[in-house]
Order: sequence, then structure tokens, then C-alpha cells
Amino acid sequence: MSRLSSLGCLLVALVASSVNAAPAINGLSLRGLTIGKSVSITIDGSELGDDARIVLDAPIASQTIKPGSKGNQVTIEITVDNATAPGLCLLRVATKNGISNPLTIGLDRLPQAMFSEMITATPIALSGAIPNGGILRTKFEGKKGEVIALDLEAQRLGAMLKPVVRLLDPRGTQLAYSPPLRALGGDPRLTTALPADGTYTIELHDQLYRGANPSHFRLKVGALQFADQVLPLAMAKGSKANVSLPNSNLAGEVHFDASAALFPQLTTVAVPPTAERLTGAAPRIFVSDIAESVEPAREGNQLPKLPAVPVGVSGALSAPGEEDRYELPVTPGKKLRFEVFAQRFGSPLDGVLTVYGPQGNALASSDDRAGTADPMLEFMVPAGMMSVQVGVKDMQERGGPAFLYRIEARDTAAPDFALSVAIDRLNIPAGGTQVLQVQVNRLGYNGPIDLQLHGLPHGLTVNGNKIAAGAAIALVTLTANADIGGTTSLIQIAGTASELEPPLSRLALTPDLPGSSYQPQFKQQLALGVTAASPIQFAWQGADTDALLLGDKLPAKLAVSRAGKTPGNVRVRLLTTQPMPKKTIKENNQDKVVDDINSALRLEGDPQLKVTEAELVANILVPADLPQHAWDLVLIADLLAADGKTVVSSIAAPVRSLLPVSPFTVELAGSDTAEGKAGAGTTGKLAGKIQRVGSFKQPIVVTLENLPKGYAAPQVIIPADRAEFELPLVFPFGSKLGELKDVKLVAVAAPVSANSVRSRGLPVKITVVAGEKPTAEPPLEVFEDDEKFIALLNEGNGKAVPENRDKFSGQTCIRINGDQRYNAKLPGLSVKVRENPGPGEVRYIRFAWKKNGGNTICLQLNHDGMWGPGGSGREGAKFRYHAGPGGECYGGSLVIDEKLPVKFEVVTRDLFADFGEFTLDGIAFSAVDGQAALFDHLYLGRSRDDFDLIKEKGK
Repeated sequence: MSRLSSLGCLLVALVASSVNAAPAINGLSLRGLTIGKSVSITIDGSELGDDARIVLDAPIASQTIKPGSKGNQVTIEITVDNATAPGLCLLRVATKNGISNPLTIGLDRLPQAMFSEMITATPIALSGAIPNGGILRTKFEGKKGEVIALDLEAQRLGAMLKPVVRLLDPRGTQLAYSPPLRALGGDPRLTTALPADGTYTIELHDQLYRGANPSHFRLKVGALQFADQVLPLAMAKGSKANVSLPNSNLAGEVHFDASAALFPQLTTVAVPPTAERLTGAAPRIFVSDIAESVEPAREGNQLPKLPAVPVGVSGALSAPGEEDRYELPVTPGKKLRFEVFAQRFGSPLDGVLTVYGPQGNALASSDDRAGTADPMLEFMVPAGMMSVQVGVKDMQERGGPAFLYRIEARDTAAPDFALSVAIDRLNIPAGGTQVLQVQVNRLGYNGPIDLQLHGLPHGLTVNGNKIAAGAAIALVTLTANADIGGTTSLIQIAGTASELEPPLSRLALTPDLPGSSYQPQFKQQLALGVTAASPIQFAWQGADTDALLLGDKLPAKLAVSRAGKTPGNVRVRLLTTQPMPKKTIKENNQDKVVDDINSALRLEGDPQLKVTEAELVANILVPADLPQHAWDLVLIADLLAADGKTVVSSIAAPVRSLLPVSPFTVELAGSDTAEGKAGAGTTGKLAGKIQRVGSFKQPIVVTLENLPKGYAAPQVIIPADRAEFELPLVFPFGSKLGELKDVKLVAVAAPVSANSVRSRGLPVKITVVAGEKPTAEPPLEVFEDDEKFIALLNEGNGKAVPENRDKFSGQTCIRINGDQRYNAKLPGLSVKVRENPGPGEVRYIRFAWKKNGGNTICLQLNHDGMWGPGGSGREGAKFRYHAGPGGECYGGSLVIDEKLPVKFEVVTRDLFADFGEFTLDGIAFSAVDGQAALFDHLYLGRSRDDFDLIKEKGK
């Protein structure tokens, strides 16, 4: 009976369908089945029915549902095929509505019975549950000299007990005892010879007499056989050999064949069919993708030699106090990872791992790691060192045949990856589609990964089974033919990096399952069920020209059809291969990482179709800074019950892969070479055209990027109803003359902010020549040291005070404590903002700000008697500036920087480019979130050159 392997700590996500109708199981009358014999087992759960059938990872000869079955309980008479190897496996129930969650069950050749107060014959397997804090007892008649084994499975079957088993002689005196054993996953086992004829008592209880849920167990009594381990613990993929059974009461060896293995996996070894009384799980073995060897017999003082990394070696500390050492060739400067596998394979070894120099001097050591007593260490090979010794011993210097280990050595720089999914089953409506979200944890490999779904039944079509280079998620859609309802399958999901030589394959893991802590191969088994057809059908009527317009919306045309008069609204959801972006904010003066929703692909609002609606356009919002590579998207329709919350059925549209596209491009209409003036005078120009895509209607700023430090970029605003432009190449007077290197012409969506959409830049050749000193006009000083201005800020929940210890310029700045302080109608302000300002009009603002705590700092402009968006005739004009990770504030603000200005930073903005024409009446200085903010050096000017005169005033 093969198993699926555990390869690491991974995460995976699946989207389940029809969660209310799929069967679920929570209890079994028997926790074991007899191989080759008919057994009746009662299953408790929900959504069970007269079509329920058992699904095992083992061949079933026959099964029949007994009369009287109902939705919450069924009884099935089942016969497991006589050729099945003993061990533990997962049991599920399938109906026309899908496949259930799994429970762990044992398969062996022992008679099965419910726990009772008297055992009439042995060997036997008894199923039951220990009551809360209670003790269970049963008795049997024994003969002098008879060897009896008691093996209690609880944690191995997913129970939460820490069970203890005791054997009392006919006088009631304890004869033998077993606590929970780490080597058996926390379950007890004892073997003893009976000293006399008589009635013996078995006691079962939790080690601390605590309640546990679940508290089921399976007690096996008799002259039992067991084989918990094999040596070696690993064999290379493609090999086959005999393996020994140490610490077993079975004689001889068994053959194991890994020649057909397609990928590394943890699996089990079938014990000889003559083992009629075998107890416990089948022994585990790892099929590896690296060279594997077995500890050889020692020849004098010569250490066994291993091949170069990557390499694995299995052995046993056969005697107390023993340390096994191996010589390993190494390369100076390489960082190696050494890891011991022992307790994860049922070995009692509490390992100590040591790396020694060539002469035996200890260089590094480790005795455990998080989550396991198996040690691991990373080691940088010193210069000039060509070999090391690797040793393993038991921390308590114990030893014996059961003290098995495997040492694995790998280069930490070698590329690797791990795959995961979030649940253990997926139910797909016949004739419909569901989506499986597979996540990759990249460990030095960033190339593409091809996904293969092994064991898929006929009639299922797969799309999206590739993880793109650099991507962290794949959305795999599975579509079932309409005629395969009721089909079930247990599959493995393998990912292969074919670009590597040799190709690297890994299996995807599900989350923890009942019993998977002892049998981790369970987590590489994903159950598929094809259900009855969904009462709705769903389609995304996309076009070949669809693209993700950065900073814009993708209208997704959706269609839903219903079977008959199916009631209920249909809610639409979106899944993408974009991991949720994160940002860091301050909460209680501590950094906190939160979801950055505004940077994610997402649906606009909560789109739903009413019962009377068959079509809907759902807008997919595209962040402006979405990275430039293909993204997979899946839209899902949830049929809701009358409460508007409960999901009756879910169905997906097939995955679509779309590319981000800038909603505009910039083209040059003439030469890409021009002269620019540093100062006033006739200057060169760059002429061109803006090509808008789709419905993008915002104004666009054409400017230069990659300018050397100290150059202010010229810019021109292209209104929404225009395409052609001329960009005069004017630079501040005094700018350094000469040719500018690597400069590009670029178009940026207005208003320009830290996350504005940008076009691809066009290389241009600009030479700066001397111009005349411009006629500048002193800027309008709004605030610089005037404490009377601070007193005018008489509204708001915060407090404004002068601050003379920490300022940007002059003698004083404004300190805002609390929320904000403002004046909507500052005396003497009422300044018009215009594209071409005349006398008394302005276009630019300059200010300095600083904030050491919290998440946001904000400067608000009162325009035409109001705060915030509206009234200017410019769509999207927000009339607020903010910096910090806290996001837009007060209903909408223009982000200057995603980081807080922890030191004073000067901000110069083009008010007309940001907000259009308006009248500036008042200003609000906002700390937003309670942490103090500082503001200083606030001026208004007709041109950027005006601000140069501030220095001439001594400011």
C-alpha cells in the first residue's frame, strides 16, 4: 500500500465547492478493517445518504450500504482486497454531492470488535473511546508462558489522547505498563510473558486523566507482530534492494522497489504477507533524489567515505555510547546544510549532530531544531579545507537496533522549492469548473514550474498548470465533463523545474490531517470528487484583447444561467496569482504588517447578480504599480441561500492569463535630440503624441526621468481631450551645463504621486546650455516663523503650538499634537491657482514636513470653500497630500511617499498639475493618527524659480 510523501513546511490554497452539500464525517464505529474479510462499519457525519460509499487509499473488493442509512449515519459492509498490505490509511465517504474529509483507519488481518468488558478470543482489535478523565477496563483469560502484546493506537489515528496502557495480573497487581512512546507517535505498546494461568485485566486511560476530543482508540491484544522501521531509511529514486526490519519480531528482509518513482516522496514498505498478526503502521521509507548509502561495516579505524553533496546515509547506533562518523569531501567556501532524520521515522534517537575537521576537532554542533528533536546545522567550509567528518550520537548515549538515523548533506546554494495546497479535497460540479490554488515557497529557484496532477480520472480538463518564473501562486482550473458525476480520485500534485539539470520535482502538501503527524505521507494525497451538476452555470465572456490596464479597470463581462427557477443571489469573487501585498504601519507605536489592499488586483465593490439578472459587468481594479509579467485570474460565482451569506454552490470560470499594460504610451513626433536652457530664453523642445488605451481619460504629465541630482525636471500637462504635446526643455538657472546621460522621456498619469501609472520611457539626448537669469518674483510666504499664523489655526481636534527646538528653517515650525488644526478661511490668503499665473496668482507650493511616529502625515488645502474632492471640475482631484504607509486619509489624498518623512523633507508640488484651477482659501495641518507632526517653510510661487529667492531673503 503506497503512501504520499512529506517534503517540508508548505502552504497551499484550494477553493472548495458546494460546501453545504458535500458529505462530512466525524466518527467511526470501528477504527480498523480486516483485510480480506467482510466488516460492517457505521459512519457518523452529515450529508450522508443511501448512495454513500467508502473511498480508501487501498483496493476495495466490495462494499454494500446497509438498509436504514440516513443523512447523519450510514452503515456499510466492506471487504478490503485480500492482497492489501497492512498499515494505516485514510478513509473518506463519497456521495453524489462530493467527497468528504478523511479519518485515519487501520488495515490488518485481526478480527474487529467494539470495546467490551471481556475479550473472548485473541488476537483481536477493539475500537472505543476513553470517557472524559475516565478509565476503561477489559479482561481476558491467559495461560502461563503465553506472550501477549498490547498495542493501543490513538494519536496515530488522529486522537488527542496521551494514552497509557496497563496490564494487571489475576491478583490485580500491575504486571506491565507502557506510557506514550515517542517512537509510536505518542501511543503505548507493551509485550510480556504471562506468569500464570488466570484472568488478566487491561486498563486504559489518559496519562493525566484529562478529557480529550477526539478520544477514540484501537486496542490490539494477542501474540502480535510488528515492524515499525526499515533500514535504510531512504533509497535513491530509480533503485531497488532488500531492506532489513530492525527492532521487529518479524524475521528476514523485504524487497523495496523505487525504480518506477517519478519524484521524491515518503512512502511505506509492504511487510511479508505471512504476517497475519501485524500491528501498527507500515514502516516508512523516503524515496530520495540524491545519492543514498547505508552505514558499512567498520574496517579498523578507517572512517566510511561518502560521495560529495548532495548525499544521504542511513545507519543505526547499535550500541550504547556509540557515535557514527563519516568522511565527506567538501569545497572551501561552500555553505552546507546537515540534517538528521530519526524521530520523524519513529527512531527513539535524541540526536546530536557534529561536524569535525579532518583531524577530528569539533567545528560545529546541534542537538535539536524547532518542532523536532532531530538536529540540523548550517556550516561554512573554511578556506583550504577539502574534507570534514560528520558524526551523530544520542544525547543520552543510548543505542540499540531501534536507534536508526539518516544524515542528509546539501549545498544551501542549490536551487530548490516546495509546494503546498490549503485543504485536502476539492469537489467539482459535473459540467463545471473549480480552481485549485497552489503556492510555491522558492528556495533559491525562481524559474518556471510545471505542475502535473497524477491520478486524474478521465473526463477532467486542466488549465493553468504552470507556475510562472518568479511567481508564488498558480491557479489551476479543473473542468469536469457533464457525464462523470459521482467520480472520485486520490491524486498527487507534482511540480517540476525542467530548466534545471537534472530536473527537480517536488510534491505538494495539504495541511495536517488526522494521523499525519505520524504518517506525514497522508499530506500528499488530495481527494477529488465530481458532484452532481451545479444549479448555476457561469462564464467570463472575455476578449482576446483584454489586458490589465495599470491604474484602471478591466470590465469583466459575466453571464450566469440557472437550472429551472433556482433562487438566490449570485456573488462574484476574484482569485489571482498575486500574493497579497503588505505594508508596515504603526499601531500603539509598534510596527505592524498589514494587507495593502490598494496595491492588489481586486473587484470593485461586492458584485452580485439578483435572481432576475443573467448578465453583469464586474470591474477588476488594477493597481498602478502591478509588476510587469503575466497574471492568472479566476472569477468564482457563489450561489447564496436566502440569508445572503450561506454558500449553496460555487462554480468557477476557467483561468485566464493577462498581461499588465500601461493605459497610455508616449511617442516622439520629431527628433530625439534637443538643447535645453538653464534659465530663461528660447529653448529646445521635444514634440510628440500620447496614445491612450481603452477608457483612460485622466490628464497626463510629460516629463523627463533619470535626471542627475540637482536638476528639476521640465514638465507639461496634457489634458484628457488632447494627445499632442510640446515639452519646452527649461532647467533652473545655474544648473550644470553639458550633455545629460541616460535621460528618458516619460508620461505619468496626473496627478503625479508615488504610485502613479508611468509609460515606458523613451531615450532622448539632451544637452544643457546657458540661459539668461529669469525674472523671478518672490514667493508668497504662508508660514515661516510667524507665531501669529499658528494662532490662526483655531479649528480641529488637535493642538497647534510653536516648536523652536526642531525646525527646518528660520526660528520656529508648527507642531501638531493630536488629530489636526486648520482654518478654512485664512486671512489674506484666497489665492488663485492657475496654469499660467498672472499677478497675484500662483501655481506651485513648497513646504517641509516631518513625523517620527504613526502612519500618516497630511497637508490639506481648502479650495473654493470646501475640503477634499469636488468642485474643481477635475475628476480625481483630492486637494490633500500625504506621506506614510497608512494609505489615503480623510476620504482621499495624493501620496507623496509611502514612507514617513522621519527627517524634515522639502516637498515642491505643481498645484495646477495635481488639482487643476482653484482658489486656495485655507490650510489644514494634520497629524492624522495621534503622533505629533511638524510643518515648516510653507510658500506659494508662480514658478519653481521663485523659490530660489527664498535663500536671498536669508531663509
